[in-house]
Amino acid sequence: MDYIHNKISEKINWYKKWHTMDSPDIVHWLLFILVVVFAWSSISGQVYLWLNEITEQEISIRLPNTNSTLSLDPQTNTVKKGETFAVNIILNTNDGSIDGVDIYGLHYDPTILEVVDDLPKQKGIQIESGKILPNNAVNSVDPSTGTIKLGQLSYGGENFKGRGVLATVHFKAVGIGSSFLKFDFSTGSTVDTNAAYKGKDKLGKVVDAIYTVVEK
Repeated sequence: MDYIHNKISEKINWYKKWHTMDSPDIVHWLLFILVVVFAWSSISGQVYLWLNEITEQEISIRLPNTNSTLSLDPQTNTVKKGETFAVNIILNTNDGSIDGVDIYGLHYDPTILEVVDDLPKQKGIQIESGKILPNNAVNSVDPSTGTIKLGQLSYGGENFKGRGVLATVHFKAVGIGSSFLKFDFSTGSTVDTNAAYKGKDKLGKVVDAIYTVVEK
């Protein structure tokens, strides 16, 4: 301590002057108090940051992601004219549960893509339903507008939680160019595309796709 004191006295004139005063002990005590206050403020600030980090972690644990996502797989693809390819409609419920899905609707360019009928024995054009929600309420394709509509429900009291194939669309490439495959979706709306649980819309996000058809 004396060594530090001597060095400071050599370098700083005002420190040397007040230290030769009659009552340097008072100043020493004042400096000591200032150092203690500064140290306590630093420690308190660090503790506050630690508490904030813990609080954020607890919040992220207590508030799981219950919003579902509908996506298309693959999201991009390039095929030759005349070829057929499959697109899966994927439902991911994240941490929540779903007992019904409506896709009103899913749009494509009918001059470039054509939906292959997966149920030729039934009237109209239908896509292939998955197994995660077994009750098909709506399954139709309008080839003139390029619109797919699908409604699937679980049986009474059951629900689906996880990630799975809701349905599969088989396309035939009939024209040259690129076609979007796009959901009608607005957050919170129950009159377009939605994924619900006990009557409440849980769909938080959709992921569209684009497919390109080239010459043979």
